[in-house]
Amino acid sequence: MRVRRVNWLLNARTGPIEVKIRSRHEKTPAEIVVADSSNVTVRFKIRQKAVTPGQAAVFYDGDRVLGGGWIESASGY
Repeated sequence: MRVRRVNWLLNARTGPIEVKIRSRHEKTPAEIVVADSSNVTVRFKIRQKAVTPGQAAVFYDGDRVLGGGWIESASGY
């Protein structure tokens, strides 16, 4: 999925992370590819249902929040 208007609480990170795509969703393993300072592509390890543009995506390293942004598109998910 593509995530826009990303706000990093720590430095931008690539590689393995966990992602939540809604508040009651379980964190899911994924990989981030940074396009630029405010846009990333997220590749889930396991296909996700209900990835919805306009919803928030939050990035985690364990219990630590790394940042988050708004889901722009969910192509292939």
